[in-house]
Amino acid sequence: MDVRTLLGLWEGTRASTRKLAEAIPAGKEGFRPAEGAMPMAAHVLHIASADKTAIDAFTVTPGQWEWNTGIDLEHYPTVKDVVAILDQQTEATRKYLTGLKDVDLARKIKLPWGDQWTLEQFWAEWLIHEAHHRGSLITSLRVAGVEPPKVY
Repeated sequence: MDVRTLLGLWEGTRASTRKLAEAIPAGKEGFRPAEGAMPMAAHVLHIASADKTAIDAFTVTPGQWEWNTGIDLEHYPTVKDVVAILDQQTEATRKYLTGLKDVDLARKIKLPWGDQWTLEQFWAEWLIHEAHHRGSLITSLRVAGVEPPKVY
């Protein structure tokens, strides 16, 4: 894969996530389809928080994976807040990705759980991670009585 392809895949993925975030009904941000399930808005906030953690670990604090970013329902309780922080983190991630060169994708990175992946493998897995949370959000929206927007 090259950076241009990665960026295109990521842009499509993120646009779908944003569309779903906007579909969360006001006042239902904390809705859980079942006990123990993640609240609807928390899926979107988790995606933004995980992006911040990764980008910071690659740039601001190299090699340090700080998971407590403050991007959570306590700090971003409304749909408007959720979409705003997603947009903010999307721009930071876009800036990072557009700054990569194709050769960078072969660079090895050490993950917090000890594995070493190439940057390309990391971003491929990251896209899968975001898709997982989008799927859960689609299910949560349906359980809440909301027809999710078409994202596929």
